[in-house]
Amino acid sequence: MLSTHQENFHRKGYLLLPNLIEPAIIEGMLGRVADAIDLRARKLYDKGKITNLHEDLSPSLRWQRIFQDMGNFQMRRSWDEDVISEELHTLMTLPALLDVLESLLGPEIQATGLIALRPKVPNDKRTTVLWHQDSHYFGEDTADKTVITVWVPLVDANESNGCLQVIPESHTWGYVEAEMDSEHKSYKPLEDPTKRGTPLRCEMRTGDVLLFGNLMLHRSLPNVSDHTRWSIDFRYHSEDITFARKNDCLPGFRARGHLGGENWETWFTRYKESGIHTE
Repeated sequence: MLSTHQENFHRKGYLLLPNLIEPAIIEGMLGRVADAIDLRARKLYDKGKITNLHEDLSPSLRWQRIFQDMGNFQMRRSWDEDVISEELHTLMTLPALLDVLESLLGPEIQATGLIALRPKVPNDKRTTVLWHQDSHYFGEDTADKTVITVWVPLVDANESNGCLQVIPESHTWGYVEAEMDSEHKSYKPLEDPTKRGTPLRCEMRTGDVLLFGNLMLHRSLPNVSDHTRWSIDFRYHSEDITFARKNDCLPGFRARGHLGGENWETWFTRYKESGIHTE
């Protein structure tokens, strides 16, 4: 007999779980975000790309001021290595989260190294992500597999600051052909998916979690607020699957299994030894 989570996930293609993450874990991640902002600011300063570190500003405003100083441009719309930390490992191995994932993937759960911290700065067109399936980025060979994305807002996410939208049940359509959009530098379907399904806006509070599979069509709205919308997303699959791009990303770790989950030190050692760096 299917659990409620299994039934909803298989039928709708997503789960929106309120209050799954306790505030202390979110605060820990926000601390790592502040560190990442400071590190990037100092690198830009040393390269002469900015002349002010804006150290007097709160982390919630500091990056967008630096963004403005760079001519309203940021090279990457998502960060990853910057927040690989014990705090992230704690978030990704949260028992309440793994319990839900176990009901969907089984007892052997692998966390991938596809991790994205997203600084969605106001009016940054590149962070207005178009409709897509994650398999467009993972590779078409994942279309018959299950890779679950976990999306976590680090500030409240709403229509104004660019929350996510999903098209319920679009995961049942199979792999949707897509092309790269030259303006947004992101994939988009060859045909408008809203002609086939009705979008659902996922407004979320900190502590909420959104899960969806790699065939779920989703996008993020423009940020027209006065603040940066920070979020982080990461992914899991059962240990028995492989896909072409798996070795192109940062090393993952065993989140749960009959051998137990891998601890932070083990993951960090593998990451350091991998030689994979995104910048």
